[in-house]
Amino acid sequence: MRSLNLALFVLTITLLSSWLNYRYLAKWFPAYRRGFIRYGYMLTTIVAALIIGYGWSLRIAAMPWPHDGLLFLAYGAFAWIIGQVTLLLFLPVLFVLQRLLQSSGATAPAPDSSLVLSRRRFLQGALAVTPLAVLGVGGAGVYAATAAPVVRRYRFDFPNAPSDLTGFKLAQISDTHVGAYFSLEQFSRVVSTVKAEQPDLVVISGDFVDDLNLLTPALGMLAELQPHIPHGIFFCWGNHEYFRDISRIRRELLASPLTLLENSNALIIPGKQPFYLLGVDYPWTNTAQARRQMLTLARKNLPPEAFTVLVSHHPDFLFDGFADRIPLTLSGHTHGGQIVIGGKTILPFPYHYMRSLYQENQVYGYVSSGVGHWFPYRLGCPPEISVFTLSNAAG
Repeated sequence: MRSLNLALFVLTITLLSSWLNYRYLAKWFPAYRRGFIRYGYMLTTIVAALIIGYGWSLRIAAMPWPHDGLLFLAYGAFAWIIGQVTLLLFLPVLFVLQRLLQSSGATAPAPDSSLVLSRRRFLQGALAVTPLAVLGVGGAGVYAATAAPVVRRYRFDFPNAPSDLTGFKLAQISDTHVGAYFSLEQFSRVVSTVKAEQPDLVVISGDFVDDLNLLTPALGMLAELQPHIPHGIFFCWGNHEYFRDISRIRRELLASPLTLLENSNALIIPGKQPFYLLGVDYPWTNTAQARRQMLTLARKNLPPEAFTVLVSHHPDFLFDGFADRIPLTLSGHTHGGQIVIGGKTILPFPYHYMRSLYQENQVYGYVSSGVGHWFPYRLGCPPEISVFTLSNAAG
């Protein structure tokens, strides 16, 4: 019901934005009063809203698009709808520019009236095509979301790391959301990219699938990758695993070569100073106490001299990683803010740690922008695969 209400809210905002946009465009620019433009404008919005609504119903039911052509139309619909919302936000600026243009025309000297008229018509026409430019912003964000992920590489030199950890490479995949808007073909390219990086270990920090029909083949791709990863592939829960069917996902995951870390740990490299990987569950009661309880369970039977890396889905575990001086804490969940302008997300995300690398208390935390999405739009935060090389500072 919550998803349905959210879908209805989004569609209502879309139709209202388009109606307000057209009303003011027609008022300011005579070309928009023509019948075919008026009807075409609103018809495009209605069709886009219906396509997105249909896609939303598929996402709720965890079903794929029945045809690639419909998926292509869905991307166009997202570009149009996001363009309409952006244009609505831009209307005050357009209003000011329109008034300034009218004012400059009214005060122009008479001898230059023909030149001024020509200039005014040009500027009027330039303003009239603003919706096309805004639609381009929508299209650019949709394209960025579907583009190949960037590989972000980091190297950390830890003075307290075991010497035999030097050069150890860890790859992180987060928030793939394999489903309606992130296909198996796209995931296959992610797996190939990770394989080419030749990591020693791979972690998947939650929100793996949204379409359970794709769970088995997606896990199959990771099973084929597993022999090429010397220390294995590890997985921790995200919130979308619970949204779908965590019991089924757990069964298939445990039957695969992957290792599930559910408030638990795994020995990666033994020795006098062993290297352990810790993994925690998604904290539905996201309080410091709840996270502390999960982390305590993950540390059960952990040698006090162990070198550790913590993997979580929720970025608030970075608070705990920094407080406990865990050398490296990895998380996801935020999609990097999804829409980022000037280094800041414009969406009302309630997270202190949003994206990329943080350092406190001489240790590190990383929030991945994620590989996939359930909402196919990104601006200023492309999909990413993260690769971390760990070393002893003296190594």
